[in-house]
Amino acid sequence: MSSYLWRKYADYVYSKWEKTILWDMIDPYRRPKSFTPLVTIYIFAFYTGIIGSAITEQLYKVLLYHSMKKLT
Repeated sequence: MSSYLWRKYADYVYSKWEKTILWDMIDPYRRPKSFTPLVTIYIFAFYTGIIGSAITEQLYKVLLYHSMKKLT
């Protein structure tokens, strides 16, 4: 009887360990509980791109203006 109980206990511990390993591998790919951080990051990235493109456009205009000034 005791060997049966030890075997059952070993099966329980092994299956519990197996489940833990499985869920630890899947955990990074789970859906986040709240989408607020994700939306915040997307909004921040969008406006960073807008500001970056505006700065690039202004730098391009300044360089173009100076190069046209040198030609005349």
